[in-house]
Amino acid sequence: MRHLLTAIAAVILLSIAFFMFANNGGNLNHDNQIDTSYKSDTFTESQSRYYGDTLFQYDGKTVIVDYFTEEDQEVSSLSTCLLLTYADTVAVDTCRVIGNGAYVADGTIFKYAVGIDTIRYDMRYLPDSIQPILALLPSGTVEHSYTRSFKLNDSSWRCDFKFLAYLPKGHPTWLNQFIATIMRNDIQGLYLDNKGADRILKEYYSIKSTPRKIGGINASSMSPEQVAVHFSKEHERLYRKDFTEEDFGPKYDYMMEVAPAWESKNGQYVTYRFYTYYYTMGAHGFMEEYYLTFDNENGRILGYNDIFGANDFKKVLDLLEQEITAQKKEFMNFDGIYPASLEKDELESNASEILKEVYDGAYYPRPALTNQGVVFSYQPYEKGSFAEGILHFVIPYSKLDVKIAL
Repeated sequence: MRHLLTAIAAVILLSIAFFMFANNGGNLNHDNQIDTSYKSDTFTESQSRYYGDTLFQYDGKTVIVDYFTEEDQEVSSLSTCLLLTYADTVAVDTCRVIGNGAYVADGTIFKYAVGIDTIRYDMRYLPDSIQPILALLPSGTVEHSYTRSFKLNDSSWRCDFKFLAYLPKGHPTWLNQFIATIMRNDIQGLYLDNKGADRILKEYYSIKSTPRKIGGINASSMSPEQVAVHFSKEHERLYRKDFTEEDFGPKYDYMMEVAPAWESKNGQYVTYRFYTYYYTMGAHGFMEEYYLTFDNENGRILGYNDIFGANDFKKVLDLLEQEITAQKKEFMNFDGIYPASLEKDELESNASEILKEVYDGAYYPRPALTNQGVVFSYQPYEKGSFAEGILHFVIPYSKLDVKIAL
């Protein structure tokens, strides 16, 4: 995460820019290209108040996206966006979006991307809140959530921690262990204290096979909320280790979201979507979004050899490069074949040893099974600029031969 932890400086202009755009990195969806070409930086002449980005106008009203209202101006880098409907300069309706993703206005329709899926809403008939992720969940999932904040002193920045997971009722204990492993690794990385992070996959398997402490806790006997409580306190402990109450105190935020994305018909395999976000007072935060397919019985993470077989993976990579090349030609006028491979120094994720696999001496995203097909995910900077965001490439099952019974 070498691009995440930039030089820490409490520059007011950067903070303002961050408040406006914190959670809106671009996303590529196999079926829908989520673009960020909506109107931005809309100010009134008579007031300095920022009114947000205009999405749609109808019947003398204007729908904008923002991160606070006049009554709710305590903005965090973990704030989810609001859809505010204005009549002139008066907000007549407010719709809070719960969850994180990329959005775009398409006429009357508000499109919200959750990973590789797009949920649509009519902006003329918005409720008080929308939860796009709920539209994708199977029945029987249970919400687990925890939030916590702390400050060094009254004048320092507020540091926020947020955890949100939708998990099957009675989910297996290996999932708690995996969440704890990733969360511990992320929090340590936030403070440049993730020594040994390259052993994370090996470490996870040793933990789940013989339950032992992860960052001081036995996660197999805890609820997801209890795991989050522990690591939120670890977040504060490491912060106070680096900064004293006499310091101004930079803003260090962390968020993690988890939700099921696919399950095989026989229930043997399950895919989860993970979204993490970090902010440490740079020009912008850094987000990661990835899918992992597990053996539901024992928590083993599947790779290309499990899904395709090593001999067939080269054919899959050819299809993946076709998808990447098509995207690059559309947005960059790229000529030639854009490679799917990554070198070790190009890996950006804080959990690269889990998210990437080595094939023929190069790194590739670990494939995962979804409803649409097999997804390969690249984190910001791995196959483009930060503005391009997280890039998901989905290859439909009709083009593939998979070993897994779907």
